[in-house]
Amino acid sequence: MAGLLNILDHAAVALSGINLIEASAGTGKTWAIASLYLRLLVERELRPEQILVVTFTEAATQELRARIRRRIREALDVMRGESADDEFLVVLRDRAEESGSTEQAAQLLEAALAGFDMASIFTIHGFCLRALQDHAFESGALYDTELMDDQSALAGQVIDDFWRERFFGSANRLLAYALLKKWTPDSLAVFLRSLQLSERDVVLPLYGEVEIARIEGEAQAAFDEICRIWRDEREALTDLLWTSKALSRAEKFYRDDKVEPLLSALEEFAAGGNPFALFDGFEKLTKSGITAGLKKNATPLNHSLFDACERLQSAANERLLALKSELVAFYRQRLPERKKEGNIRFFDDLLIDLYLALTDGPEAAALAEALRNRYRAALIDEFQDTDPVQYDIFRRIYAGSDAPLFLIGDPKQAIYSFRGADIFAYLQAASDVGEERRFTLNANWRSVPRLLDGFNRLFDEARQPFVFDDIPSPPLVAGRDVVDESAAPPLEICLLDGGKEEGSMNSGDAAQFAAEACASMVAEAIGGGEDASGIAVIVRTHRQARQMQAALRKAGIVSVMRSDESVFASIEAEEVRILVTALADPGREPLVRAALVTPLFGLNGSDIARLNADENAWAARLQEFRDYHRLWRERGFMVMARELMRREGVRERLLATVGASGERALTNVLHCFELLHREAHVHGLGMESLVAWFSERVATRETGEEYQIRLESDEAAVKIVTAHVSKGLQYPVVFCPFQFGGSNGSGEVVLCHDDAGRMVRDFGSSSIARHRAAAARETLAENLRLFYVALTRAEERCIFFTARIVDGRKSGKPPQLTPASYLLYASDDTRQSAEPVAEAVQELQAIGTDEMAQKLQAMAEESGGAMQVRRLSFGDDFRVSVPPASSTERPALVLRQFERRLDTDWRIASFTTLSRHKHMAFELPDRDENLPEPATAPVALPEADRSIFAFPKGAGAGILMHSIFETLDFATVSDADIDAACMTALDRYGFDQEWQPALASMTREVLATPLSSPGGPFTLGGLKARTWFTELEFFFPLRRITAPELAEVLAKHGVIPAGTDPAAALQALDFAPVKGLLMGFMDMVFEAQGRFWLLDWKSNHLGNSVEEYRRDRLGKAMQENLYRLQYLLYTVALDRYLALRVPGYRYETHFGGAIYVFLRGVSSERGEQFGFYRDLPPAELIRELSELLVETGKGESEG
Repeated sequence: MAGLLNILDHAAVALSGINLIEASAGTGKTWAIASLYLRLLVERELRPEQILVVTFTEAATQELRARIRRRIREALDVMRGESADDEFLVVLRDRAEESGSTEQAAQLLEAALAGFDMASIFTIHGFCLRALQDHAFESGALYDTELMDDQSALAGQVIDDFWRERFFGSANRLLAYALLKKWTPDSLAVFLRSLQLSERDVVLPLYGEVEIARIEGEAQAAFDEICRIWRDEREALTDLLWTSKALSRAEKFYRDDKVEPLLSALEEFAAGGNPFALFDGFEKLTKSGITAGLKKNATPLNHSLFDACERLQSAANERLLALKSELVAFYRQRLPERKKEGNIRFFDDLLIDLYLALTDGPEAAALAEALRNRYRAALIDEFQDTDPVQYDIFRRIYAGSDAPLFLIGDPKQAIYSFRGADIFAYLQAASDVGEERRFTLNANWRSVPRLLDGFNRLFDEARQPFVFDDIPSPPLVAGRDVVDESAAPPLEICLLDGGKEEGSMNSGDAAQFAAEACASMVAEAIGGGEDASGIAVIVRTHRQARQMQAALRKAGIVSVMRSDESVFASIEAEEVRILVTALADPGREPLVRAALVTPLFGLNGSDIARLNADENAWAARLQEFRDYHRLWRERGFMVMARELMRREGVRERLLATVGASGERALTNVLHCFELLHREAHVHGLGMESLVAWFSERVATRETGEEYQIRLESDEAAVKIVTAHVSKGLQYPVVFCPFQFGGSNGSGEVVLCHDDAGRMVRDFGSSSIARHRAAAARETLAENLRLFYVALTRAEERCIFFTARIVDGRKSGKPPQLTPASYLLYASDDTRQSAEPVAEAVQELQAIGTDEMAQKLQAMAEESGGAMQVRRLSFGDDFRVSVPPASSTERPALVLRQFERRLDTDWRIASFTTLSRHKHMAFELPDRDENLPEPATAPVALPEADRSIFAFPKGAGAGILMHSIFETLDFATVSDADIDAACMTALDRYGFDQEWQPALASMTREVLATPLSSPGGPFTLGGLKARTWFTELEFFFPLRRITAPELAEVLAKHGVIPAGTDPAAALQALDFAPVKGLLMGFMDMVFEAQGRFWLLDWKSNHLGNSVEEYRRDRLGKAMQENLYRLQYLLYTVALDRYLALRVPGYRYETHFGGAIYVFLRGVSSERGEQFGFYRDLPPAELIRELSELLVETGKGESEG
């Protein structure tokens, strides 16, 4: 067993060297980290940026940051004289008082709080990225390397390269057999993903040139023999296969109509000359195939051809195995080369690159010293989830120095092997630090004492509860004194009895039985006064979560699911995929019909039949989809999605679903919509690209923190939580109804560790049987750790289920070994054996449910009231619902009268609201959507004209033109950049590429036109880097304003020209009184010649020649569309923005004015007199508009 660990004294442990702290569930790991952090601040006088804290998720970094900040504040209060019940803080204060350094300690803590935003609290990837970037010289990292989060596309390119090299041209001898075995580039990608390749793993089997030559020689020899035998004995073999009474004539064997094609294929194969071109059915000619096809009790058939075919098939299979080995070597070499060529790296590369720089780099020692000097101490959280590379990074930085490195974790909670975590790295670290540097936290602050006693008995360290001898499980003591008022033992074991065949059940029946029984017990608990929100049902899989939710729903219990399952794996994601596919191509009627029968629209087969029979109704439906398509193209995905949900009543339809499944469905649909919107917005994807992106993720069920399904309701409800998600959480009552089984070793790839602790990934070596046994042992160990995590979430009561589960049709099949059955029934000798899995299964096979019940009862009687047993029989009626409220008297219902006045003036307003008589729930960047078209064009254009004047008009054109300028880098733009931006915009918005020259010419003219300013002329194509923003969104608080009030100010300053009919002016500004927020989007704000300028792109078509875009014509368009009001509103907002951010800002000296660019009429040769409308509003006007529009709170000054 592991040596006795030292109990950690937070206030006394030496702050030096490498230390390992084992923190069992509920023992205050985060509290310990925060306490060590305080001592490093006070005793080592380190600043927050000098203390490295590493954990493994972004959410965990935020929580740690908040907890440490709060702990610093608490310590500071104590140092300043406040009383404290916290023993650690009292010791810290007393120690400072004894040394006369209380004020110094307080100042250090105060400084730490002030500078805490600089605290070095990172994820492991964040730390590695920072280390590589900040020490690029020592690490050899390039400054401009692009960091990407998904390497599947690049991996696919490497696999495609391998496929071409191995199967095209002269190297195609293996292609036929590979295709017969259903090889594709996609299947090879799946194979590589299952290997989970990492830097230092051992991958088996390995094949070199000598082994491959041997295999091919054996295959050729066997093929030559087959050809000789077939040539010499064709008739005899044909007669044997046709007439032998020993052969089964069933369809899958040697039925008469199967024999002739088999013989013909053999003839063609022998004539082909390629020993690896095996055909479909070849196995029927091998010795093993013939044996499998014999009738019962028939005499075996022997022939040299069958032996030769057996040898050839064996050689062909081994050659494909060798080809997979070649793929692994090719992938490991080519993928890094591809990354280097593209100057890109992915998140896992950050770890590898830093590890290699610290190990093999020419500046390895200098890099380690630089990192050690920057981070004078390190606290590594969740260290049980590390891997050898991560451990080596920190070991190489801190080993051999006095700098404190604390590795904090719990090997009993190492449950993330599927993410690459390696418990053996933790065990190696434990071995390296030595017993004097290994500590444990022995006080549990979560569970009540009797429940804790039950856990201590269940996971008794003396009985090797976690399979591996090096994983300690010391008994814990209760950290808090609580009165346990319940008379019932808090740890309850429910034994499921199948009622026959020794009480066994298959896994399906056991799962359903457990779900119904658990739902009944949850109902009893709620009926007994337990708060539903304090109950958690912890499950292993997402399927079990859905099954449990259905059982709870049937019992009338509201529940919510919390899981790490990807939303892309949900049925709703598939329904959204069907929907967006149809919306992107509404002309394909089958796609539209498929979308209509999803729950989003709620139609059924009969509804579709009625639509098919009613041509007008079907045409109307198709038009609706075309409308959604247009809205998506012109206004973006989310605008379209909102409108679709409103028109089609999607929210109401989904929520009308019986039970809580409607909330779950709606949550998933909205989550999918949000992901689609974000991807379109961040990466600028058009319809087709966005649909392809979403479809690919649904097909692969892509995982990621941002893709995890969300809680569907905040209502007080029973929580259904997967064990992986439950880690770090706690609940008063926990149920674990399902078996925490699982396997590793039954698939193509077997993962295990060798005697040296190295990861072995075996996909077919001669040692695979031994590796499968090792993998089964490691899987049992991880399942036990997962079971431990699930149970120890409980604070007051924990109930778990166990059963004798036997799957399979054959009698005598051994029972399934689960974590519960191992803990409850495996003997001490079995736990100590070299093969505990096999021996535990044998022991389990020898006992039935009655003996299990006896063992459990004995355990409960010895527990001193900590444990109890309940035996549940299959077939019992568990139809128990949540009982109604105990009171039978209902209060009289009184209709309350609403007497307050609703304030209907408050809303979010915009230029659109004030100028177009519209109230909109949201505002988007102005794209000239509703421009009046001129009645006639002064100059007729030929039909084939492709000048910018002939370019299509309307919102789509405006969106396209805006997008070109949004993507350009005005500081470095080249002709190639302009051409590419125009082509991308045309493709994205569905315009013909023949318009590219006109758009590119327009763009060049705009960028090259000289613009005057007090500081000298400038051009938009000559702006300095980082001197502009595009699509700058703003909000400011809006006073209550009426149309007459606004019109009065505008008329006073000539914005509404003198002589204009006041009634007409008010008609243009006829909006309801409004207050709340004013928002908008500025197309572009830039700095040039020492001034800031507001710019807006306009795609308005005013005519078919440059002359028609002169200043007076532009002024008319500005007046008709109230664009002057638009830039005045924007100037008010920009003035406030600049006043807050530019030191010494004055409107008169810093603001250059508003520039409206009418893109179709710009000519660099003719200058800014054509196509450019410019104005510098008077400072007094902007001041008056600010006073009129901007609501300032009490005590708030403008600006």
